[in-house]
Amino acid sequence: MMKNLVVATFASAAFATSASAVIHVFTFPLTVGEEVPAPVGGAAGTGTATVTLDDVLNTVSVTGSYSGMTSAVNASHIHGPGAIGVIAPAIVTLANTGLTAGTISVTNAPMTPANVAAMIAGNTYINVHTVTNSPGELRGQVVQGPPVVPTISEWGMIVLGLVVLTGGTLVIHRRMAQPVAASTIA
Repeated sequence: MMKNLVVATFASAAFATSASAVIHVFTFPLTVGEEVPAPVGGAAGTGTATVTLDDVLNTVSVTGSYSGMTSAVNASHIHGPGAIGVIAPAIVTLANTGLTAGTISVTNAPMTPANVAAMIAGNTYINVHTVTNSPGELRGQVVQGPPVVPTISEWGMIVLGLVVLTGGTLVIHRRMAQPVAASTIA
């Protein structure tokens, strides 16, 4: 009985502290000034993007917006590996809505481990392409934002795990502290 209780306590602790994904959130502007080569046609667009990277599942999600483009947006991508000012190939295609103003997005797109590492290191970027500026009109380097705070349900699982661990420890302590009755000794 005691052995089962100890095993259950350790299993609960392992469940409560099991390895989980590190979720990286990157929020950054998309600007004309970061684009390489420099856009033409009086480009003055702006935008923002938020990238959410799961480094265990190797997936990425993007939400963002753009406005003030010189012409219709015809593509947008995550590119990498590429440091600031370096041109790199597209590694994830994003969906676009709108023409000279709209949104970019992708949900849970797969990434290679090498591209995940490049993103964490700041060596990927988002590019928004237009008819006038086919190499790209807006660019934003994917840079680390503040860490994600656990959600209410995640906090609930943490607290539940700690309660189970504490309860199991108290039961073990009480059982070990109880004297053995003379009638149970054979």
